[in-house]
Amino acid sequence: MVTRGLSLWLALLRIAAGISLFASGLHKLQWFVHPPLDQRFLEWSQHPANGLVAKYLAFVSNHPAILSRMVVMGELGLGLLLIVGFVTPLASLLAFFMVLNFQFASGSMFSLAYLQGQSGLAYLLVYPVLFFGRAGTAMGVDGMLARAGRKPAD
Repeated sequence: MVTRGLSLWLALLRIAAGISLFASGLHKLQWFVHPPLDQRFLEWSQHPANGLVAKYLAFVSNHPAILSRMVVMGELGLGLLLIVGFVTPLASLLAFFMVLNFQFASGSMFSLAYLQGQSGLAYLLVYPVLFFGRAGTAMGVDGMLARAGRKPAD
């Protein structure tokens, strides 16, 4: 059972994760004009973490322009959804997979440094917490819609 206090903390975590994701998208707005992922994919392909990452990079390297734009739209859109707490489970699930793909392609999740310091591991694990914790119910549109859908007792 999720207590009121935990709901409040989950809402704050949801809002902070949303702001972080949205701000990251704002910093990448130039990706619409100058998509950089082709260069990143090339750098990562030179030293892939393993064979699976190499195959994944070979596939995504064929689509750098569209993926660059999808990253920006994903970070802006999902960040905004998390900030307002609307369709929070779906937004957190999509954000998890988006961050997972980026960290997988870079190979960063296969190094010991991934477990130390300011790694992407903590950033990645925020989204399942938001998903399973029903983080949109407090201070979010999801909660307002759920409360509005309840019928008053007679």
